[in-house]
Amino acid sequence: MIKTSVEEYKNYGRVLRIDDGALDVRVTLDLGPRIIYCALKGKNNIFFEDLDRRTCCEKAEMSAFYGEGHYWYLYGGYRLWMSPEYLPYTYYPDNGPVKYSIDGDTVTFTPAPQTENGLQTSYSLTFDGKGGIRVDNVIKNISKEEKCGAVWTLCVMSQRSHTFAAQSVRDTGLLPNRTLVLWPYTDVHDDRIRIGNGIVDVRQDPDGDGALKIGINNELGMIMTLTADGQLLTQSFAADHENGVYPDGGCSTEIYSCPDFTEAEALCPLRSFGPGEAIEFSLSWKLSAAEVKDTELETLETLIRG
Repeated sequence: MIKTSVEEYKNYGRVLRIDDGALDVRVTLDLGPRIIYCALKGKNNIFFEDLDRRTCCEKAEMSAFYGEGHYWYLYGGYRLWMSPEYLPYTYYPDNGPVKYSIDGDTVTFTPAPQTENGLQTSYSLTFDGKGGIRVDNVIKNISKEEKCGAVWTLCVMSQRSHTFAAQSVRDTGLLPNRTLVLWPYTDVHDDRIRIGNGIVDVRQDPDGDGALKIGINNELGMIMTLTADGQLLTQSFAADHENGVYPDGGCSTEIYSCPDFTEAEALCPLRSFGPGEAIEFSLSWKLSAAEVKDTELETLETLIRG
């Protein structure tokens, strides 16, 4: 069984600290929610913490839509969004208290409803006591209109990490099998990006030049992040590119990186959902001690394909 306690954590206010015997996890209760801390016992936090609130959205559209002085802050850790990305709708200022409930080894976190957007988000964490967490994400339509979107999950990873995912190796004959999506600010010559025939890897570099973002059709449904202190986060999820339509030109995985952090992002297919309906997307996390001799592409691809 998990053990929980409410504590103060740095400048995040109250957090729910969760100990399952293998992992130390902390989730914010005064903002977010964010899984702001996750680590194997005795190891460092795998997530980036934006203690200086350097990454924020304070554009005029935010005050015009949400009210004067209401801004969005990254905070760090794990968060839940809905894709496609639009300003100001995506950047809901989730700066208020979070409710939580505990049922056995499952903890559910529910922020206040996004009344302006007509959405209610929540996620549940179920611990297996062996370094595994099932993350069940829900976005409910609380408006009177039909909506269309995809559950979008984002892990803000620590500095000097490698985040990598497998490219499709499916034989599609005369048709393409790999999607590679680039955002306008991405330089294809950036040495933080490495692309192999069966893998993409993004290296977080505190001295990197600006931001970059790439996306792929991750048919394997797995993203791995190797931290600087040798922890390996594996995120597994159901991917259905043959039948589903994905956001951003067909991406089920996106990787964003800047000098402060890297984001490892997973998305489900776009879906329409009416009033009272919800879209759901589950991730299976496994945090383990990495046994990796190097970070060559061949080594990382062997690791992710098993």
